[in-house]
Amino acid sequence: MRKRQIKVVIGFLALVLLAAFLTVYKANADKKELLVEEEQQGMQPEEKPVESQPDEIRDEEAQLASFLPDYTSAPLLNTTEIKCLSMEVGASEEQVQLNWFSPSEIRGKTEWKNSSGKVQSFEAECTASVAMAGYYVNKAVVSGLRSGETYTYRVGNEDGWSPEYTYHVPEDTETFTFLVTSDAQIGQSEVELPEETAERWDSVLTRLTDYVPEAKFLLHAGDQVADFGNQEHYELFLEHLALYSIPLVPVVGNHDVANEWSMEANGHPDGPYFYEHFFVPNRSNMAEGQYDQNGNYSFIWGDILFIVLNGCYGHPGESHEAYAAQIVSEFPKVKWRIVIQHYSPYSGVGSSGNGISDDYLAHITIDNDVDLVLTGHDHAYSRSAFLNREKQVLPDYDYKSGGVAVNPEGAMYVTCGTSSGCLYHSIEEDEHLVFQGQPETPSAIRIDITDKELRLRTYLVDSWTLYDEYTIRKE
Repeated sequence: MRKRQIKVVIGFLALVLLAAFLTVYKANADKKELLVEEEQQGMQPEEKPVESQPDEIRDEEAQLASFLPDYTSAPLLNTTEIKCLSMEVGASEEQVQLNWFSPSEIRGKTEWKNSSGKVQSFEAECTASVAMAGYYVNKAVVSGLRSGETYTYRVGNEDGWSPEYTYHVPEDTETFTFLVTSDAQIGQSEVELPEETAERWDSVLTRLTDYVPEAKFLLHAGDQVADFGNQEHYELFLEHLALYSIPLVPVVGNHDVANEWSMEANGHPDGPYFYEHFFVPNRSNMAEGQYDQNGNYSFIWGDILFIVLNGCYGHPGESHEAYAAQIVSEFPKVKWRIVIQHYSPYSGVGSSGNGISDDYLAHITIDNDVDLVLTGHDHAYSRSAFLNREKQVLPDYDYKSGGVAVNPEGAMYVTCGTSSGCLYHSIEEDEHLVFQGQPETPSAIRIDITDKELRLRTYLVDSWTLYDEYTIRKE
C-alpha cells in the first residue's frame, strides 16, 4: 500500500512539472513570435520598460564611477628599491629631466627606447642624499625627444632597474595645452589620513592624463606635501603611474621647505628636501634665502616663457624683480609670458601669509609684459581683474565667466584650488577678485594657448564640470 501511495505522489509531481514546462514553453514561443513580428515591421525589440534614469544622471554616475585610483597599474610602481622617480620639464620641449633615489652609490642612468626600437642612454649625476639616509639622488637630463613619438624608459644601473614606463610626446599643433594643479599637500592631518588624500590625488592625476592627453606638462603650484621632511608624504605624492607619463612643473610651497616653525613642529632638521626630490631646469643660484628655500627657475616651451618664482623665503622682492627682468631680456621675442609662484598676493581666503610685500609681482608683471600669474596656497579658486602696476583694478573689461578680453592692459592673477581635496578654506571677498568660489571638490585648470589667444578653463575634476573660463586675445 505504501509503495502505491509513493507512486501516486510521484505521478502527481510529474504532471505538475510537465504543466509548468508547457506554460514556460508557450510564453517563450509567444515572445519569439512577437520579436519576429517586430523585426519584420522594422521595429527594435523592447529591451526594458522606460524606467531608466535620465541621460544627465547616467552621465554623472559614469563620471563618478570613472573617478578612481589606478589600482590596476599600481604594481609597476614599487617592484624595485628605486624610490620617488619624478619626471620634470626640461629647458625646452625636446627635453625632460628625471630625478630618483637609489640605494646604489654607483652613478645611475636612464635608457629610452623609441617606437622603432632604438635605445639611447643618458647618465645621471649622483650624490648622497641628505633627506633619505642610505640612498643616493640621481638627476639626468633626457634630450632629443621628438614630437608625436612614444618612448619606453627606465632608470637605474647594474645594481637594479626600475620597471619600464611609457611617455608619449604630444604632437606639435597650433594649440599649446598644459594643466595646472595645486596644494595636493599629502599628509594634511586635519581632515584625513595621508593614504586617503593620496588615493584621491591618484584619481585626479588619472583623470587629467586620460581626459587631456594633449597636455604638454602638469604644473603643481606648491605644497606638494604637508611636512617638508616626511619621506612617506613625498612617496605618496610622487608614486603614481600618471606622473610617469607627463612632465611635472613643481613649485616651492610653504609646506615644502624648512623654516623655524616647521622644523620645531615636525622635528626634522634643515635639508634640501624639495630639490632632492625634484630636478628643475635653469635653477638660479640665489644665496640670500635660508635653509632649502633658494632658487627660481624658468623654461621656454613652444613660444611661451614660464618664470617660476620661489616666493617662500623672506629676502626682498627686488631680487625677484631683477631675476624676471634678466630672463625676459634673454628671450625678448616670445609671444606669451606666464609667472608662477605659490602665494597669491590677492587672497580669496584672506591668508596670503607670506609676510612679503606683493609689490614685486605687480612690478614684474607690468614691467615685463606678463600676461598671466598662476598661484596656489588658498585651497579655494579665484580669478582677479586685470591689475596695473599700482595694483588697481582696470574696469573696462568683461570679467564674467566666459568673458573675452582683447589686448588687455595689466595682468590677471588666477589661484588654483586644492587638487586633492585635502582641506578647503572658506572664501573672503577681495576687491581685486572678480570670480571666486569654494566648490569643496578637487579642481584643476586647463590652459590652451595659440598665437593669438590664451583660453583658461577650470574644472571640478570628479565630475569634469566646467567651473570657470576666461579668454585673453591678442589682435
